[in-house]
Amino acid sequence: MAGKSEKEIIGNFEVSKAGLVTRREILTMGAVAAAGALVTPALAAAGAASAPAPAGELYVAKDFSGLQGKLDGLSASQIEQHIKLYKGYIGKSNELRSKLKDVDLSTANATYSAVREMLVEQSFAVNGVIYHEFYFGNLGGKGGDPSGELKSALEERWGSIAKFNDFLKAAGKSVRGWVVIGFNTRGGFIDSFGLDSHNIGSPANFVPLLVLDVYEHAYMVDYGIDRAKYLDAFLKNIDWDVVGKRFSIARKHPMGAEATI
Repeated sequence: MAGKSEKEIIGNFEVSKAGLVTRREILTMGAVAAAGALVTPALAAAGAASAPAPAGELYVAKDFSGLQGKLDGLSASQIEQHIKLYKGYIGKSNELRSKLKDVDLSTANATYSAVREMLVEQSFAVNGVIYHEFYFGNLGGKGGDPSGELKSALEERWGSIAKFNDFLKAAGKSVRGWVVIGFNTRGGFIDSFGLDSHNIGSPANFVPLLVLDVYEHAYMVDYGIDRAKYLDAFLKNIDWDVVGKRFSIARKHPMGAEATI
């Protein structure tokens, strides 16, 4: 990626060639773990890049078009439509952020008020951006098995990679939105969560490593309502190198505030 001779962009994190975690990485991982703050990832494995942000817009869509026509079992049309939806979340994230600057605070109310609605829907839009960027970023590989410390960690949690794959597919059939395999910074281990909506069930102190989108828009162009076939296709396209590098960085994140207070 141009301008990154001394650093490499992997997943949602920037890594120095020496493998050191920078202050920027720590701040970024904390924001991702909170799943509600700004994250603008650059995903090298998908060839992601962003255009300059229009004035006043903090969220900028990454270019995932390099995935179109490159995936086994996920067509160019399927990915194209999915990217359009992702860009919609970019637009709404910017719109809500802008409107919150001037929202009428005098009517604040927990049953209904403009500020309440904007805050809640901003969490939906922003998480829609974040999880899609993790999802597209862990596509583009050849599937198979992970390696190294990631493989060991998954085997420790699930017994074997085959059992992990079975779990991932079962989880994908069970939730309505997202399956997130990630690093629990509170406990220091790999964990898993299912989200029925972008902003429902998203855990704190949790760094996503492998993100699976199971909303119908992720597969209906290719598979209609046959989610099982889509899950098989997803497994064939996981980029384990990206997931492994995310894991390596996440493990260097401090284990929660109580470790330093």
